[in-house]
Amino acid sequence: MEARRGVATYLLVSFGWTWLLWIGGWWLGDVRAAPVTPQMTLVDVWAMIGAAGFLPQLLFALGVFGPLLGYLAVGRYRPFWGRPTPETVFLATAVPVVTAVPAFVVTMASGIAVADVSASAAVGAVGVYFVSNLLTSGTEEFGWRGFLHPVLREHDATFWGAAWKGGLVWAVWHYPLMVMLYWQLGPVMVLTIGGFTASIVAMAWITALVYERSNSLALAALLHGLNNTAGFALVLLFPGTPFTVVSAVMAWFVVAVLERRYRVDAQPSSQGGSPSST
Repeated sequence: MEARRGVATYLLVSFGWTWLLWIGGWWLGDVRAAPVTPQMTLVDVWAMIGAAGFLPQLLFALGVFGPLLGYLAVGRYRPFWGRPTPETVFLATAVPVVTAVPAFVVTMASGIAVADVSASAAVGAVGVYFVSNLLTSGTEEFGWRGFLHPVLREHDATFWGAAWKGGLVWAVWHYPLMVMLYWQLGPVMVLTIGGFTASIVAMAWITALVYERSNSLALAALLHGLNNTAGFALVLLFPGTPFTVVSAVMAWFVVAVLERRYRVDAQPSSQGGSPSST
């Protein structure tokens, strides 16, 4: 009963805060004729102070902290640094590269022109985006891996069961954002959201594996931030590329390889079921 109450509280706070601010910010931007831009960094938002679109963009940016607030609301805190090992650090940093490089290769092979941006400007933009994303989207990991995954793991006999359920919830949490980005596609939007959901479940599996083997929220946040930054870099250099889907396919390829390597359901969870107070 206590676990169910905790999950209900977490979902209410995380979904409620995020959906209210995302939808509210989007609506206010429409009213003020200053549409929000989902990919804006904290630096971009700061630069908008005084502009008509500042408040809508600020509300939208603050929406991402729903999972962190949900984590704080339930009060089941876990270690931040945990026990990273060379192996888990390698996984957290290599997976975003492995999933992104084929998308870059296919895009370039298709003949899509590179954006008119200098190398220094591109590196700077990617660096700023990474830091901003780590401080915003990276905090999601407190909720998804720091609370929801361990709770699901306590009540599900398999790693796969906990990972796909947590991944599905994580994907649904994003749905208002996906509708805002792709509503103009009409019925095709449903297929887009379906593909997005599949890719999120794969990333939930991978991130949960890294988290269970390191007990490190910091490492999960690093993986999250690097993965998002790789996608940003692809779109920055090749605007309009249709090959972002390649990264989603590669995520499932990584899942297959890691499952073969670790046989996750052939061994007990390495993180244990008890939350830490540190």
